[in-house]
Amino acid sequence: MTLILLIISVAINIFFIWYVYNLLKKLLFVSDNMEDFLGVLKDYSDHLETIYGMETYYGDETIEHLLKYSKEIVQEIEAYEEIYTLTHNKEEGQEDGEKT
Repeated sequence: MTLILLIISVAINIFFIWYVYNLLKKLLFVSDNMEDFLGVLKDYSDHLETIYGMETYYGDETIEHLLKYSKEIVQEIEAYEEIYTLTHNKEEGQEDGEKT
């Protein structure tokens, strides 16, 4: 009876280790892609600001609203920066530790 319980326990532990491993892989994937996504949004916002500053489009309400909303989206995503830069902070810390 004890042997059967031991085998079941080992099987359950192996399943959970596999499950956590897959979750961490997905978290790393999302973390890497969110940083790239934020960069693209910042570039878009900067581009809109450049267009809005041009004499031809200065004062255009549509571009002004697009600029406002793009900045709000960037701020919203930056609010979650702690989550998606979770892995990068550890990597930077390791690099700093290697330099000293």
